[in-house]
Amino acid sequence: MPRLLLCAVLMVLAFPAWASQGAHFAVLRDGSPIGHHRVEVQHHGDETRVTVSIALDVSFGFLPLYSYRHQSTEIWRGDRLVRLDSRTDDDGERMTVTAVASESGLQVDGPEGRRLLPADTVPTSYWNPALVAQRPLMDSQNGRLLDIDRVPVSAGRWRLEGELNLDIAYGPGGRWSGLWFRHKGSDFAYQPVPSSTASP
Repeated sequence: MPRLLLCAVLMVLAFPAWASQGAHFAVLRDGSPIGHHRVEVQHHGDETRVTVSIALDVSFGFLPLYSYRHQSTEIWRGDRLVRLDSRTDDDGERMTVTAVASESGLQVDGPEGRRLLPADTVPTSYWNPALVAQRPLMDSQNGRLLDIDRVPVSAGRWRLEGELNLDIAYGPGGRWSGLWFRHKGSDFAYQPVPSSTASP
């Protein structure tokens, strides 16, 4: 096994299951801010509750060109997702997803109907480093499984290729530290916002 791949695999395996305590990013498009992506993580006994809020707006001068809103709540027990509720408004296209753990797997109701996903499925909320482990990946906004490959780029940084194309990074302790992708000719980057300057 190549040394880089071995180091990356060991890093993921060594991540504490719930090391991340949330994240706040400014989302940049070609270097200009267009919105935010916030994650809050709360622990209650053996459960972990995660809330995600994304708001993006692209405009040309005073002319609105694109708007995106996403809100979701996740409940985890240990390293398993037991419930997810999400609402998305993708420039006027509204989608809702509900996922509930059952004895046979993760039952998902979304825009494309009902489906049963593997019990160890991870959603695309990005905060959890289990995203880059070899586990099924579900699109949080439509409930579909994504066909992707995960490629280690450097220590703490991974590239996802396939139905989802981006680079993502996790820092010490498994804390989400960055995300980069290219879409429709523009470069997007997530810039961490220090907690002391984050708005309530």
